[in-house]
Amino acid sequence: MTENNDSKGKVINIDFTKEKDKSISEKTKKKNLNREIKEIMADAHPKKKTTPRHPKKPEPVTSMNITGNGNRDNTLVGRDYITTKTVIKKILPPPDSIGGDPLLKQRITTLFNKIGDERKKRLGGNVFQIMYNNFKRDFKIKNNKWTMIWTWPKECAPAIIEYLEALYGNTIQGRIERAASKKAHIPSRPYLYKKETELLEHFGITMKSPEFREFLEISFGVNSHAQLSHLDHWQLVCSLESLVKKMEGG
Repeated sequence: MTENNDSKGKVINIDFTKEKDKSISEKTKKKNLNREIKEIMADAHPKKKTTPRHPKKPEPVTSMNITGNGNRDNTLVGRDYITTKTVIKKILPPPDSIGGDPLLKQRITTLFNKIGDERKKRLGGNVFQIMYNNFKRDFKIKNNKWTMIWTWPKECAPAIIEYLEALYGNTIQGRIERAASKKAHIPSRPYLYKKETELLEHFGITMKSPEFREFLEISFGVNSHAQLSHLDHWQLVCSLESLVKKMEGG
């Protein structure tokens, strides 16, 4: 505080501390105001958190196998070829081969299937694979599937068919058919029973049906197959064949 004399001799006290305090108070208000504005802006626009960068992991590499014409190609491929696929090229048989003749191929395939089916009825199990393995052994096929015969010349087909027919002839069904096919020979009793059963199915009856027993008694004077002779049994089957043909309009 300072004293100052005015013109009339009065003493005026001037307090400069109040002015100074007033000035400091104004600056403090401005600072507080600026800080509040910054805090409001910070809340409205928060800074994004930054995460530390890590080194990028290498892309996985896989192997793709391509098979064709018996050649195997192992190639490393990148991420654009993650999905792998096996490409198999089908080789067509030569024109003059067994496989090039559809009828000849079907004949051999049918024989294989008939032999396998008959053996499976009697033995069960994986008879087809055993049959194919035996065929490969007998025809000296090594390091290949049995189906390679489709590339063999047609001239090889008769030997294959003869081999397969002999195998089928040794099955139960093969023996029945062979006996029935002989000329000037009455079919065997097993063949006649089989044929009779098939024919009776057209009429919806069986050998034990009362209607059929009545038919036996009227036609042959017997009421069971045990009383039929081999010749009578054959004539019975012939009679049934004739009835079926008439029923079918033949």
